[in-house]
Amino acid sequence: MRINKKIVIAVIVAIGALTVGMISTNTKMNNNAVKEVLVQVGSSEITNSQFLNYKEQNSITPSTLTDSEILKHMVREELFLQLAQREGVSATLEEGRQEAKKYREILSQQPKEVQDTHKKLMKADGVTEEEHWEKLAPPRYQNVLSKQNLADKLLKEAASAQQNADDFDAVLYLKQFKEDLLKAAISDGKVTAVGDISIY
Repeated sequence: MRINKKIVIAVIVAIGALTVGMISTNTKMNNNAVKEVLVQVGSSEITNSQFLNYKEQNSITPSTLTDSEILKHMVREELFLQLAQREGVSATLEEGRQEAKKYREILSQQPKEVQDTHKKLMKADGVTEEEHWEKLAPPRYQNVLSKQNLADKLLKEAASAQQNADDFDAVLYLKQFKEDLLKAAISDGKVTAVGDISIY
């Protein structure tokens, strides 16, 4: 019984290593590809490289999402981030640095396999560990915190407006809010598909 458990764990680790190896190779290819704008989101752009890398990094978990659905998700998240900025709830870069520091510490306490996987993903980004934690991670965590701040604000406002708080579904509310945000931005011309993948 114990041997079978060790074999299963070894197989899972091997599959994970192979998957990360494929992801890191594809990420390098994606980053070297000619940049093509797929969607203009206000003053921001979503490029083919960003799309392919996002798709690649999320390929570890099985998904039935089409390319169009993935791109729509990316657009909704960018719109949500831009709204956080307009609403004045954006996190600072320093808060992003603190969050990166916290997660770096958490990662250092994880099993070697998890740490090795993270190192391979950093290598795929073409950066050293220090460059990742000092340059790439802080703005990424800043964006995550900004979106979390906006979500907290929206949920607080929505919950206080609800007659019966027991019927309030926060996940469903945010999902619908982001969908409405996308529809309004498309209608207002703030989102324009430029590439081959449709978001309409």
